Amino acid sequence: MNKILAIVFIGLQVISCQSDKKDKSLLFSVNAVRETEPVYTNDDAADDACIWINPNNVETSLIIGTNKKQGLCVYNLEGKLLHNYSVGKVNNVDIRDGFMLNNESVSIVTASNRTNNTITIHKVNSNGTLSNVAIQPLKSNLREVYGLCMYQNDIDTFVFVSGKSGGVEKWKLIAQENGVVGELVTTVKLDSQTEGMVADDELGFIYIAEEDVALWRFNADSFSDEKTLVAKVSDVNMKDDFEGVTIYKKENNSGYIILSSQGNNSYAMFDRQSNQYLKSFTIDDEVIDGTNDTDGIDVTSVSFKNFPKGFFIVQDGTNMDVGVKKNQNFKIVDFRDVLKGL
Repeated sequence: MNKILAIVFIGLQVISCQSDKKDKSLLFSVNAVRETEPVYTNDDAADDACIWINPNNVETSLIIGTNKKQGLCVYNLEGKLLHNYSVGKVNNVDIRDGFMLNNESVSIVTASNRTNNTITIHKVNSNGTLSNVAIQPLKSNLREVYGLCMYQNDIDTFVFVSGKSGGVEKWKLIAQENGVVGELVTTVKLDSQTEGMVADDELGFIYIAEEDVALWRFNADSFSDEKTLVAKVSDVNMKDDFEGVTIYKKENNSGYIILSSQGNNSYAMFDRQSNQYLKSFTIDDEVIDGTNDTDGIDVTSVSFKNFPKGFFIVQDGTNMDVGVKKNQNFKIVDFRDVLKGL
């Protein structure tokens, strides 16, 4: 019996070492410079965020976050909560501009809603409020909707939604006179739970994080079982779960894929074109507390007065305020600090 226990212990140690490979030369840290007000509900509630760029005045752009126990939260760039929409247990959220609805180009916000296993659809009004534009919510065939991202090619706008059992549906959004409907295009099955996803509209890819396995790249247009490995959870400076994924876009379709490596509270960066791993960073305590157990993330390279190179926003699993634990929120990082670390 003792021999068996020893063998099991050694095996567990080997597995642990394999999943904790670290190269400190490829690690750096940054600090948050702003944070949002906490969500209304306690425990594990905040999850994902997307960024709406106001085409008339970028300084009045908005952060749209999810409270997966209650609905959508809209913040200004200072982190102040402006609007709260009780639309259900929304998990992931994404946005695309330029969707034609009633001869008007609008920004469309979609979210995975676990209340009725649907995809909710809103538009951003000129005053920054949200209006439901779904003729009826898109009813998923997945067991429980979870992750979500949007994709646009030269012709159409799509929503990808994942389920906890590993399935990923691709939906096409269709504008009608009285709102938006959806058409299920295809479903692809991964072997285990997925959540974090992001689509690269310009290069035609979708990146899907299979939480306990790997980050995969798929063709977003021909979406099928064919996939390319980007990173495994056992790779250097990585540790499961793999969660949120986002893209920092630069000129000539260059930039970075950023992945939340939740198991070691870090964010891995990959070259957008080659998918080569570059470095990882953490968000550490300073005037504003650091982050841990991050789910959703988003980033923009749009230039703002206080963020000339854009900003990175992340969900924080444990929001501390002068030693006191508060409800969860989102932290904002000046992307100049990330670029310095590279």
